[in-house]
Amino acid sequence: MRHWPLTALTLATPDLVLRLPSDSELDALAQVAADGVVPDHAVYFPQPWATAPPDERARNVVQNHWWARGDWTPDGWRLLLAVFRGDQVIGQQNLSARDFGTTGEARTGFWLGRRFQGHGYGTQMRAAALALAFDGLEASRVTSTAFTDNTASRAISRKFGYQPNGVHRIAVDGRPYETHEDVIGAAEWRTHSRTTQVKINGLSHCIAHFNSGMAR
Repeated sequence: MRHWPLTALTLATPDLVLRLPSDSELDALAQVAADGVVPDHAVYFPQPWATAPPDERARNVVQNHWWARGDWTPDGWRLLLAVFRGDQVIGQQNLSARDFGTTGEARTGFWLGRRFQGHGYGTQMRAAALALAFDGLEASRVTSTAFTDNTASRAISRKFGYQPNGVHRIAVDGRPYETHEDVIGAAEWRTHSRTTQVKINGLSHCIAHFNSGMAR
């Protein structure tokens, strides 16, 4: 799209392709969420969208994508990428930042449909987001936050050499939960970047939409 060149951006790993979804693909992604994201009664996200009824989960996914696109500025953005295994959409990988041109700090988040979990896709998704942040946008550091029970996300962080950056207590549905923030810097990424090969395509077409490290 001439006026929204972020649609040209794709990240490819050995098994996956990450990119902005079309409207029909966004509908398919919403259905993956409706089919289930977290184990019953588990709380993995600050907003309880993943434990809402299926129709509400699906609607939240669609509206979240619309909001992220409409709220985008070069210095404050939320890139919500659909994750494809072949022609099948299986989940979502996020990379977001506020005041990125000043702080050089970005944040990742992700979710996978339950039936696609346990195959190593989460590791490839995180690698793709980190490659875009560090290699493409020249970030200084990237953070990840996971609830105590989200052992899969925390294991991925350890695999890439993240360091603990504090434990926070937040309220979800009126109950307190502990979240663990971890952080990885550019030097640590260079050490672990060969773990998963990532190809970035189309970034030159949309780099102006990010206040990237290239401008610092």
